[in-house]
Amino acid sequence: MSVRARRLAPLRALTLVCAALGAAALAAALLAAAPAARADDAERVVAFTPFTANIVAELGVEPVAIGRPPVERYLSSKLDGVPRIPLSHPNGANLEQLLALRPDLVLSSPTWEAGTPSIQRLGIKVYDQFDPQRIVDVPRSIRYIADVLDKQQEGAEVARRMADEIRSATRGIRARRSVLVVLGLSRYTVALLERTWGADVLMRAGATLATRGLKPLADQGAAQNAANISNEEVLRLDPDIIVVVPHGAAADIETIARYYRGYRPWRMTKAARSGRIYVPTDDQLLQATADPARTIREVRRTILRNWPAPTRTSRRRAQTRRARARAKRRAARRR
Repeated sequence: MSVRARRLAPLRALTLVCAALGAAALAAALLAAAPAARADDAERVVAFTPFTANIVAELGVEPVAIGRPPVERYLSSKLDGVPRIPLSHPNGANLEQLLALRPDLVLSSPTWEAGTPSIQRLGIKVYDQFDPQRIVDVPRSIRYIADVLDKQQEGAEVARRMADEIRSATRGIRARRSVLVVLGLSRYTVALLERTWGADVLMRAGATLATRGLKPLADQGAAQNAANISNEEVLRLDPDIIVVVPHGAAADIETIARYYRGYRPWRMTKAARSGRIYVPTDDQLLQATADPARTIREVRRTILRNWPAPTRTSRRRAQTRRARARAKRRAARRR
């Protein structure tokens, strides 16, 4: 890489991270503020994200269309038959397609907020800060969506149920593994810090972030939640597990995933030696999911391997197996 390219790399990474993560800081600030204004009798709803689409359906409202998700299996069965519309960076939906749907209300997200002014100029109400950026924001986001749809009672019930499911999904965590979670941006690698969806899910699932000593890309905005990371720093941190969240054009995701699954500069890390470099391609760790509790359980089962939580009986059985294995090794040495 030329000297000029090395100098420009952090700037390019900063631009890509801001696009990928959206305005996370602004989202968090608005979620902590007073509830959003209500839409008057808004009946025709378009939801851009899996989270907002599922919540709208759970509240008993059938949207006229939803954004096409990377993976359909995380959507509620109540959304079967609802038209899907393609979304593209940075604005989200095509305005002509959107206008043809005649929506009263669009539920967007920080990822697509660049397109909000154009939609508003069409006379359509837009809320683009309801996708939660952290697990703790989920119940509050549900209540805000319910308030906009005038479904306060249903929203309170859904929020309580989802909070209970999240608590259940995070029970029984004992040992914690060190995990480095990075955003795979083609040939650039950016570490995700605590206040991002993917990192927060992993911590709730039982991970300890391996990010000590990393400097954020910026002091404010979305880039304060990410940091440039070199291969040398990955070796220094030497995490138990590395999770790469690939980001790019849909056609490039599998190529990016293959690149990182066999990434040779990381081969001496504990994660690589134990075969624990994971590259999920389903977007669950990039943006708020339709079912956060399910996401936590899947991360615990497939990445951290601490689900289901061990019971007293299972721990006793594990101790017995280890004792028998030690006895066999001692017997073999005596022979």
